[in-house]
Amino acid sequence: MAAAHILQVAYYDTLRELRVKMLEAAGYQVTSVSGNDNAMGLDGAVIAGANLIVVGFSAEHSVRAAMVLWFKTHYPKIPVVVLQFSSWEKFPEADVSTFSEDPTIWLTEVAGILKS
Repeated sequence: MAAAHILQVAYYDTLRELRVKMLEAAGYQVTSVSGNDNAMGLDGAVIAGANLIVVGFSAEHSVRAAMVLWFKTHYPKIPVVVLQFSSWEKFPEADVSTFSEDPTIWLTEVAGILKS
């Protein structure tokens, strides 16, 4: 069985690289980009081939909310997980919003969505 493909949109390169390593160590294939413009500029086949999208937390809420909305508008069947910077953040269009401080929490959320 092929590894699930995760598309990550990050806003801070160090965290982007760290998440790629964690996701790959968990057995996932990862495509990772920095920022909304790069994500929206990806080939549509790359996005459509993703089993799940992870949106990082190192940007303003409005920037990340716009990214989630764009994905849900253009690729509504792909689940989107947003990593929250703080508990007050809300992302109603996302399939899951999870607090980002503990990788075991968000990795568990990713695995749970992929199993469902």
